[in-house]
This record gives sequence, C-alpha cells and structure tokens, in this order.
Amino acid sequence: MVQTKKRKNREHPLLYLPPTFVILTLLVAYPLVNNLINSFSQGGIFPTVKNYQKLFADRYFRSDLKNTFQWLLYTVPFEMVFGLIIAILLNTKVRMKKLFRTLFIVPWVIPSVVVCIVWKWIYNADYGILNYILQLFGIIQKNQLWVSDPNQVLKCIAVVYVWKIAPFVMIMYLSGLQSISEDIYESARLDGANWLQQIGYITLPLLFPVMRSVILVSVIWSLNSFVYVYSISGGGPARVSEIVQIFIYKTGIEQYNFEYSAAAANIFLIIVMVIAFVYISMTEKRENEMT
Repeated sequence: MVQTKKRKNREHPLLYLPPTFVILTLLVAYPLVNNLINSFSQGGIFPTVKNYQKLFADRYFRSDLKNTFQWLLYTVPFEMVFGLIIAILLNTKVRMKKLFRTLFIVPWVIPSVVVCIVWKWIYNADYGILNYILQLFGIIQKNQLWVSDPNQVLKCIAVVYVWKIAPFVMIMYLSGLQSISEDIYESARLDGANWLQQIGYITLPLLFPVMRSVILVSVIWSLNSFVYVYSISGGGPARVSEIVQIFIYKTGIEQYNFEYSAAAANIFLIIVMVIAFVYISMTEKRENEMT
C-alpha cells in the first residue's frame, strides 16, 4: 500500500509534461520548423537555397546587419554603465532612497509604444520640447532634425531605448549589491581602500554572476528592439536606421515575400545564437579561472 502510494507520487509530476510539451511544440517548435521550410521554397515544388544566395548578395540586408551591430554598440554598453551607476548610488545611504528608486523604475513600467510616442514628440523638429529647452539655454541656435538626420537618428533612438531599459539593469544590479555583505566593505575600509578601490576589487568581481546574466539578456533584448526603431523612425531616413528586424518585417509583411523574409529571420536567429554561445563560453571560462 505504501509502495503504491509512493509510486503514484513519483508519477504524478509526469502528468504535467504532455501539456507543456504540446504548448512548447505549438509556440516554439512548429513556427521554427515552418519558417525553416519556407526559407527553402521559392514557389516551386523542390527546395532551393536561392533565397539565401540572394540574401547574402543583398546590399540592403548587409547594410541592415551593420546598422544592427551599430545599434548594439549604442545601447548595451550605456545601459550597463548607467544601470550600474544608479544601482551603486541607490545602494548607499542617501535620503529619500525609496522615492528615487521609484522614479528610476517609472520608465521601465511604461509600455514601449507609449515611450516611443512621447519621445517622438520630444524629438519633433518643429514643436518638440527638446529643441525648445536647448534653445532656451543657448546650447543650439536653430531647430535640429533629430530623427531626420542620418548621422543622429540611430543614436537618438538608442537614447530612448537606454532610458527605457536601464531601470531593469539597475534593479538586477541593486539586488546583487544588496547580497554583498557590508562586513567585506568594512574590512576593506580598515585596510585603507578608498571608494573606487572598493568598487574595483569588491563590487565588480562579486557582481560578475549578475553581470553575466544581465549582459546576455540585454544583448538579446537589444537585438529584438523592433518597436523602438520602427515606431520612431520607421528605419529612415534612407534606411540608415533600418535594422534586421525591420528588414524582415518589410520583406514579409509589406512586400509579401514570406520565403525571403523567412531566410533573413533564420540568418538573424543563427547570429543571435552564435553571439549567445560565444558570450556564455567566454564568461564560463573566466568564471572557472576566477574560482
């Protein structure tokens, strides 16, 4: 009787596996397989690699890849730095800490589309508040075409993205900082370590596991930030801010070239997976060296 009951208790969790497997298959496996099959078709019966050949020869796709990596450089390092600085400041003994923490979290809880609409109005060349404030303080003499300037558009959108995502980074770092014992800092201060030395020799090494996860998540999120670029600039002007996600969207949804769009999506997926694999391998190697 007891053995039968134990066996039932062991088998009970297995009942949750089939529904989970079905859901994952429908939401993940099927779209991936279907997308892969579509990328090898071009209206004919037999599979072909012409979509991939055309893709590698497509100057617009190559340009969008370059813009995507530029976008990574404009977003990930800055959100990491700003998030860390804010987290360190909020982890110190400052007055109204809870108020500042709440204010810093506000951008994170605002829907992305709303953020883009507000910032698009801020950047507006004719009636945007940014031009008004900068002219008021004499920083600029005439209205700037922030999101219409090919040299500035991607950087301006990156500011919006960093403003939105940095609070998440701050929360993650702050949770890591609060897990570090104050006794370690006290011992370092007794040994004569100043504030910067404490950051360099205590805070950053002990935050490495958190940093590892946050950087990986930030890179993946940054590579999937379609809504920010498309909502603010649409990829313009003259495609200078168009990233791969917009290329996939325009090719598939606007031009109805689903096979070509599927091939671009697969190439982009491979790039993301390679970046994630290389990063995880490097950080694991460094973590092993530290231990």
